[in-house]
Amino acid sequence: MKPREEERKFPRIACNFQIFPLDRFYGGGGRAPTSSFLNISRDYFRYEARRNFIAEGVFFIAFMAVLMLAIVVGAVEIIHFLQLPAD
Repeated sequence: MKPREEERKFPRIACNFQIFPLDRFYGGGGRAPTSSFLNISRDYFRYEARRNFIAEGVFFIAFMAVLMLAIVVGAVEIIHFLQLPAD
């Protein structure tokens, strides 16, 4: 049995789709192009990133040297601890 109009839970929706040909559609609008993410990042790496690259490289190398020193000292201390004779 079909439900009556009053008993339907959802309203009836009319979907009239209109298909248009895409052969004449090229996208975009008539306005001036805006800056894209690619252009913004290209400008950043061309001008601003060069100034900071050497400073960041020096800090990275210093950080890695301190980290390696801590690892080596820790390894030496563990080796020294394991080789102590038991009293």
